[in-house]
Amino acid sequence: MNLRTLLTLGLWAIIAWLLFRACSPKQENPNEVNTDYRPEVFTEAGEAAQVVSLDNGLIHSEWTTEGAGCLEVRLKEFTTSKVTDHIPTADEQLTVFKAQRAMPPGGNAPDSPLYYRKRLGLRMIEAEGQLGSSLDAANWELEQSDAQTLQFSTTAANGVRFVKRVHLPEGAYHFDVDIFAEATTDQLTGRDLSMRLGTGGGMVREPDSFYPNPYVAVGVMQSGVVDDFEQYFPRGDLPGNLRRDAVARWRSDLGYVVEGSKYFLSALRPLGGTFRGAVAEILYDDGAREADILSGLDEEQAALYRRVGSAEQALANELGERPTDTALAERLELAQTDVQRIRNDLAMRVQQVSLNNGVWYRGPYWKRASVAGDFLMHISRPGDPAAQASFQWYVGPKDNSILGNYGTLAGIPDAADYGSSFFYKMFLTSWVAPAIMAMLNLFHSLVGNWGVAIILLTVLVRSLLMPLNRRSQLKMQEYQQKMQKVKPLLDKINKRFKDDPRKKQEETMKLYREHKVTPPLGGCLPIFLQMPIFIGLFAALRSATDLRQQPFTGWIEDLSRPDALIDFGAPVAGFFPFSAVTSFNLLPIIMVVLWIAHQKSMPKPADPNAAQMQKIMTFMPILFGVMLYNYAAGLSLYMITSSLIGIIEAKYIKKKWPVGGTPPSDAVTG
Repeated sequence: MNLRTLLTLGLWAIIAWLLFRACSPKQENPNEVNTDYRPEVFTEAGEAAQVVSLDNGLIHSEWTTEGAGCLEVRLKEFTTSKVTDHIPTADEQLTVFKAQRAMPPGGNAPDSPLYYRKRLGLRMIEAEGQLGSSLDAANWELEQSDAQTLQFSTTAANGVRFVKRVHLPEGAYHFDVDIFAEATTDQLTGRDLSMRLGTGGGMVREPDSFYPNPYVAVGVMQSGVVDDFEQYFPRGDLPGNLRRDAVARWRSDLGYVVEGSKYFLSALRPLGGTFRGAVAEILYDDGAREADILSGLDEEQAALYRRVGSAEQALANELGERPTDTALAERLELAQTDVQRIRNDLAMRVQQVSLNNGVWYRGPYWKRASVAGDFLMHISRPGDPAAQASFQWYVGPKDNSILGNYGTLAGIPDAADYGSSFFYKMFLTSWVAPAIMAMLNLFHSLVGNWGVAIILLTVLVRSLLMPLNRRSQLKMQEYQQKMQKVKPLLDKINKRFKDDPRKKQEETMKLYREHKVTPPLGGCLPIFLQMPIFIGLFAALRSATDLRQQPFTGWIEDLSRPDALIDFGAPVAGFFPFSAVTSFNLLPIIMVVLWIAHQKSMPKPADPNAAQMQKIMTFMPILFGVMLYNYAAGLSLYMITSSLIGIIEAKYIKKKWPVGGTPPSDAVTG
């Protein structure tokens, strides 16, 4: 195997490695965290909390007076699964944010950062303990409540009265938030309160091994503009010091803090200023633990197990003890034998998950994150005007056409999806991917189908590269003719110096120089010029909101996900790599077959080393097919179309438009 072959294989290996590195960003701690820890308050508020709602044409949200925060945000124009035959019901609409349940200490457990109150959207606290009471534990008074505006108020133990006003404009994906603080006593007059406002950690999580989510991030300001986008990705494990409450900290001016998922954002930006810093925390993900417990069950079975588990918990709360199988069966109107079987199986599954992970907080379920921005509020004398801080809380799709109306938030999609990886920077993905999406949008506006738009994009790319491809083929043909001409001499050298590889290499190079036989450097240029398109499409399909739940034809119902001709409902096996296979995806298999067929249709090189390299390269489609088996169907569609065009070109176009003349017969015999 010669040096050129090794370099080519090495390049493909580096591309494959970087591709996966781009999908598995390195965990970084933006700044050293502080060591101060303030225990949270778990005592119940006196009166029962009220739950109220805010609505517009795009959003339904629910709020609680306990902590004056958001319990849930539902997007009316997005659904959990594709709905085409009716207007989506409330149950079908996508809950994009849901407050994360509390993790209170049990019994006489000591104070620890492990335990925390329910995490609400727009959770507000005072970080230094100056108030003498906890704002997120207080039951705020509801002063105003109508369809689009809520106003809460509370007075802290040290005499500072807070007002939080939340307004949901019509036709918008954001809440306008105004916070006021005024002194009712002299206790804190003249002081600056260190306030903190957070996203809550409840963003919808898309299970996707190619797109780690959710994550938190901040926009670092420099000279009045966002200069850097710094992310933190929860991995599931606690840090060694158990400080889940401060896994990352930023101490600089920030244009926003954001909690992101694959398609949606929860972003907070201050109006008329910046955050002076931010802190990220990780939260326990009950959903991930439940998924492990119910692993191997299809959707219908999993729903039944959840129903039994929920009913058992509710009945136990009513009775004050564990209900019998008979009582639970009556409540659920199920056969007692079925209830008994499910309860026993659930108990075994829970025990197995516990055995696998040991102590509960050591389990790999710290997969959610919240980020809170820091700001100051100056407390004047009683009777003076209240201090005010204003914010926008955006909860909606990660769509540049919408975020362009939100100042510093406008660059988040490109920074989050295309700008954070060296691999993407190397292939100019932050330019190529948006250009691809713009072209796809253009084609989609003409044909009305995103799959057809991808096919048209592929045809356009191949057409633009056609002249360069033909020129490369011409150079390769000239090279092949020269190789055939010197082949008799090359055979003599190989025979004469078969036991002396060094001398054979020297004589071969000398022969090549004498007859000006040089492999064309641009032979692979069309392939490498397509790489930015391939990588750009790879990046765009990972998180393009436009392609979410968009069908192509037949069984391909979502181009942003694997085509799933047959859905197994669970992994086919419990070990790698089959633990990741939950469906039979036909498109990647077709992609590999056509990719190999395209390679087979290429002319057989006369150079033995080139022939060896071509044979080795046959394995690259198989490698990429395995890597991309669970990737978006749209990328497979691109590769399938590209290979088909290549095969058609090789079989038909070359016959009618030959690259070069007939090979020379005047072989050099020496």
